[in-house]
Amino acid sequence: MPDCQELELDVTISRNKVYNMAAYKTKAISLKAVPFAEADKLVTLFTRDFGKIRAVAKSARKIPSRLAGRVEPLTYADYFIAKGRNLDIISQCQVIETFQKVRQDHLALPAGLYMVKLVICGTAEGQHYPELFDLLLKGLELLKAGGEGRQTARNFEQAFVKLEGIYREDVSPHYALSDHLDKDLSQW
Repeated sequence: MPDCQELELDVTISRNKVYNMAAYKTKAISLKAVPFAEADKLVTLFTRDFGKIRAVAKSARKIPSRLAGRVEPLTYADYFIAKGRNLDIISQCQVIETFQKVRQDHLALPAGLYMVKLVICGTAEGQHYPELFDLLLKGLELLKAGGEGRQTARNFEQAFVKLEGIYREDVSPHYALSDHLDKDLSQW
């Protein structure tokens, strides 16, 4: 079964007007979830097929929400997303991996969040980047398996620099990324 399936949905809006709205299913890693509107969350997802996308998880801030914990950062899941006018809408989510061991390890968590932050800053929305998705997933799996946090983050930096095509033998990947992203990574 492919990672992504395009589906067509007919959505009926008031007064019998019908709008055609595309929906898709994709595997993604949640990078960031922030409060949005009264009870929703704006979630930044990184997918293998579509790159970085933003979508709204409706009612995810309510106590009995079925999406609340499923859209938190570091969660790898299978998402069913409907295309909206401005923002996509997460309608269903099936968790594949929560990386709970990473969340509970005080050395692995900063490394995992650092890798996520590099992906957030280093990619444009909608930029198809399957190699980076695989690299991030592999890095999180290494941390889950007990990999040393700092070393895993350094290896991720080096691989990211090579993927971006900015690797230089005489420059530390950390400094090359700082220059490339125009951000001071030492403050992270």
